[in-house]
Amino acid sequence: MPTGEQGIGAGRGRASRAGGLRAAVPDRFPAVSAGAVPWLSVEQMAEADRLAVDVFGIDLLQMMEHAGSSLAEVVRHVASAGEIVVLAGGGNNGGGGLCAARHLADRSRDVTVVLSTARLGNAAQHHLRTLEEMGIRPADEPPDVPVVVDALVGYGLDGPLRGRAAELAAWSAGRTVVSLDLPSGLGHPGAVVPSATVTLALPKSRLEHVRPLWVADLGLPEALWGRIGVEQGALFAEGPIVEIVG
Repeated sequence: MPTGEQGIGAGRGRASRAGGLRAAVPDRFPAVSAGAVPWLSVEQMAEADRLAVDVFGIDLLQMMEHAGSSLAEVVRHVASAGEIVVLAGGGNNGGGGLCAARHLADRSRDVTVVLSTARLGNAAQHHLRTLEEMGIRPADEPPDVPVVVDALVGYGLDGPLRGRAAELAAWSAGRTVVSLDLPSGLGHPGAVVPSATVTLALPKSRLEHVRPLWVADLGLPEALWGRIGVEQGALFAEGPIVEIVG
């Protein structure tokens, strides 16, 4: 998905869903060797995003739904129990996190959302409205819970976290953290330290030393990758989530 943004601000209140039948927790995903897949630069991923929307007619909300659903599945795999806080920025990375919050709540997990900014892009607003209709409204501060989703910033933002995003990243230290696309602030002081990372479409070159690492299918066709000289192959032949090993 296109990149997110960081900022300052939060909503208020908390709601969650619990009880009822619980969905089965995935115990494993197909694995693929790191040397068997292409690793994308920021520029290649940005061009893939542009082609998806402008040429192939795959809109942002479609991609975000894939991202959020797969992120929720990996969170459940990494942490099969425990309350969850979703830390969401205002951009498209944050929108993916908010989408995941809905999927997690629908699977009977207790979810709290905390925003790093009050300025949300259209896609993030879309998913926040859905959550609010479900009774899940942003909290001012994260509660003391064991599991965290890091959806603060997207792949195109390379630099130290600032403001509220930096505060939330620091708060996440010592918890089980699952990062979306890449750990927020990766490579800079104060970065999120993930227990797992779910990157999207194909792994990014900045993640070569990040493990555990899963890749989630965004539904981008082979013809799209051909336009930028990338051979995706049958990466998702066995399912929409694969683990990178080695």
